[in-house]
Amino acid sequence: MNKYMMKNNMNNIIKTLIDYSKYRVYASISFAVLLLGVGVPLWWHTTAVLRADLPYAGIASLSKLDTKIYCKIYLAAISDNRAKLLTDEITKFFHNSELYKVNVSHEVISSSLVSSSFTPSDYEKVASSFDLKVGELLLLEAPNLSSVVVGTSRSVFYPSDTSGIKLAQILSQWILRDKSLALTRNALADPTKYSLDEDNRRRFPASPAYDILLTMINPDPEKLKINLNLAQLSENYIEPFLQHLSIVANYSVKSQWLYLMPLDVKPKLVKDSTRLGKHYALSEDVLPQLITPLEKKLGSQMSLHPCINLVAYAVPCENSPIYIYTKAGHKSKFLNNVEAFLSPRWGGVIISNPPADVCEEAKSDEPVEVVPSDVTIMGVFLAQLRVLIGIPDPEDIIPGAQVTPLVGSKPRDWELDALLRIRAIEQLTSAKLTLQSLAQLLGEISNIVITETVGNRIKNALNLVELSANKLENGYLTEGFLLSKEAFITAEAAFTDPSLLALLYFPDDQKYAVYIPLFLPVMIPVLLSLKNIKRYYFPSSSK
Repeated sequence: MNKYMMKNNMNNIIKTLIDYSKYRVYASISFAVLLLGVGVPLWWHTTAVLRADLPYAGIASLSKLDTKIYCKIYLAAISDNRAKLLTDEITKFFHNSELYKVNVSHEVISSSLVSSSFTPSDYEKVASSFDLKVGELLLLEAPNLSSVVVGTSRSVFYPSDTSGIKLAQILSQWILRDKSLALTRNALADPTKYSLDEDNRRRFPASPAYDILLTMINPDPEKLKINLNLAQLSENYIEPFLQHLSIVANYSVKSQWLYLMPLDVKPKLVKDSTRLGKHYALSEDVLPQLITPLEKKLGSQMSLHPCINLVAYAVPCENSPIYIYTKAGHKSKFLNNVEAFLSPRWGGVIISNPPADVCEEAKSDEPVEVVPSDVTIMGVFLAQLRVLIGIPDPEDIIPGAQVTPLVGSKPRDWELDALLRIRAIEQLTSAKLTLQSLAQLLGEISNIVITETVGNRIKNALNLVELSANKLENGYLTEGFLLSKEAFITAEAAFTDPSLLALLYFPDDQKYAVYIPLFLPVMIPVLLSLKNIKRYYFPSSSK
């Protein structure tokens, strides 16, 4: 009986041990499944860097995108043979142009249409009968003119004996500026090999917005009183000019007065035979030294956008007149007691000397009241502003050719077209380089976060670059420029997005160094339990 009970108890114990080991295996399986099947994937997913898909292939193909600007030129001549000859010569001249795709079509006009015109303004009226779009040009034969005249609209008037080579030269150097345009693109793409020309070095680079700061400096308000309404003058002269450029960028005009700011450079006293018997010489070499102290006081660094500084410095009678001397030792040209100089990509400075008779009649115990010429001050400011924005006057002399003088502040139509072209090329090139640099950076550093916002901006910028290039190549200058502007803004926004720096300084090795001490103590028992699970289900293979 006892033997039977002992055997029965032993069987119960063995059965209990078998059930216990079975439950322990089941527990190990549940822990392993929970940790390895759920925990590890969940941890991997939650700690993975968010990286939206990017069109790397499309961005790489931008290097092969050859942007060409289509330009339609209408040539109107009295003789059909003459029209064909000029058309062939101009077409041949621009055949190998790097950036332009010029299409010249000729038209024969009646001699009575132009025979009664004698001045450029008369021919402007004739040219207005032609329906020209933005970016197009008209070459109109003007038999009563003695030289080629570039009008204020999109027209060029040429005498009957003008050669096609001269017309092509005028188009290339003054209007289309194809070499300067190609140099701008090449200098952006490969700055170590190419450098900008003088005009492009002086103008401000592309930006969606600019701040224009007009400053009047009175170094000694106790002795000098300036009667000038700077804010009103900016409304009357500067803002109307900028309204014509509203398509290019947004402009914000501000004005201010600064006092007690003498020149940091001491001009050289020079005796002369004038009424005052003297003047002060300021060499061109020291002009850059005036910019640094001015920059500290102007407050232009407070702006988020590029700031174009236009500064007028009123000279006290005791230090007047101040003349700027060239490096060769000659006086520079001045107008109505005004000296001026330009600082590339910074702004312009005017040195306004008081009239000699005002200084002679001044009393020692009273301040001298000076009324600067509004037209002179604002005229110089506008001339400087044109250069800084990118509308330089043609400086290359072409014999037998001239440009119609400006009337008012409105730029010439072909000047605006030239500005749109150079800005479009600059913005397109900058957008392409930005996208390529960003794609290379994101491809090399895997732990940079790429949010959906950044990804969409990159895709949109790529699409806008391609659309803009297509519009420019098909002759839609305005649409192509606006698309290039949007592409430039979108690409810059993607490149400077703050989310790109979220995990830049938290690489993978640091991530593993943080998480391994937490997960390794938990993982070791689970991994060891896998051996027991194998032994339970495959007892023969474990022997």
